[in-house]
Amino acid sequence: MTNFPIYVVYVWKKDDSIDKLDLPIIAIGNPREILLLCQRILAPKSTITEFFQEYKSYAQKMGYDTHNLELLSFLKLLSKMKIIELYEVPKEIFSSDG
Repeated sequence: MTNFPIYVVYVWKKDDSIDKLDLPIIAIGNPREILLLCQRILAPKSTITEFFQEYKSYAQKMGYDTHNLELLSFLKLLSKMKIIELYEVPKEIFSSDG
């Protein structure tokens, strides 16, 4: 059994080469891995700090509370903003209890 949460994430990325359709990128990982993936997809030329500040600023402009954001709460905020879809995988899936 894993001792950390595992998430499935859909990252919605605009692709200008295909008439601005959203292309979903699907991944499974822990919150840190998901955050790094989001940064690489959504802001590949930014550092992780720049990415965080940019999307925190977007959230503030949309009226979301951005105080005391931690890694997981930031991912959940991206989900509320409809930038990603985030689903926690139940730990029972990894159980050997059958």
